[in-house]
Amino acid sequence: MSFVPYGWNDFYVHLPQNASFCVEEDGFFYKYKTDNYGGRILSNELFNDKIQVFGDSQVVGLDVEKIQEHYLGDNYKNHNFIIYAAPNNGPYEVINFLNKNKKILKKKIIITFNFAVDIYRVSNSWHPTKFVALKDYELDEILDHPFKYRLIIFKNFLFNKNFTIKKYNNKKMQNLFLNSNQDEIYNNLVKYFYELDQFANKNNLQVDFIVTHPYWLYYRSKKKDNFLLEKKLNKKVYQLICKTFKETKNIDKILISKPLTNFSLQDLTSDKRHIKSKKIKLLKRKILCKNYES
Repeated sequence: MSFVPYGWNDFYVHLPQNASFCVEEDGFFYKYKTDNYGGRILSNELFNDKIQVFGDSQVVGLDVEKIQEHYLGDNYKNHNFIIYAAPNNGPYEVINFLNKNKKILKKKIIITFNFAVDIYRVSNSWHPTKFVALKDYELDEILDHPFKYRLIIFKNFLFNKNFTIKKYNNKKMQNLFLNSNQDEIYNNLVKYFYELDQFANKNNLQVDFIVTHPYWLYYRSKKKDNFLLEKKLNKKVYQLICKTFKETKNIDKILISKPLTNFSLQDLTSDKRHIKSKKIKLLKRKILCKNYES
């Protein structure tokens, strides 16, 4: 397939359930295998322990096929992953999944937060149907007949005035963040994190919370295909991350990705909206945030 198939079930977005398929990305082919709930299985037969991971397309691993290639592998060695994540699956959609599928939850789980876009998905104006073309019951048919996906996309353009597959470039995303109401963003983040903590507390879950930094923290340098860190913007973003997300009794471990000083265009996936796994390095909150907390 030339795209990752995913669908909306009125509660959350997920990959095809109990399926095996292959996706082309930048000329490479990546195999996907999912469980009965659409969780992507990344495993090594030498490992026995499993960790459930929840989030959006950044943690799905668009550029990985083997568990050792995934950015979580460095921090969770000797563990297999079941990744319940999909493109345009926002933070509240993750909570919906947890609520709907409590019976399968392990006592310890990983929740990821893609700061590039999840800061907007926690607002009241966000809804997956603006961006997700498929209903989940259409996924099996799409796997058998991928060409039908184009027809469904075209139908959404005609009849869904909010539907778009166009994404902003780095500069527009930077301006979107800087021109947004910062108090509103902060309050939305606090509200979401409180609700996640309440769910974890009520259901006696131990949560590792992982934040990946935005792909749009960088600007293109004069050197072709090379990007440099926008330092003032970076400081503003990380101050917000550190101000918002703090350890609690049940969310007792927070890891945050370290910003890169520079990187090339080849360090992004083909859609230019996801940082490749090999470029993501996670640090404990107390280590990273000491440079950004005032």
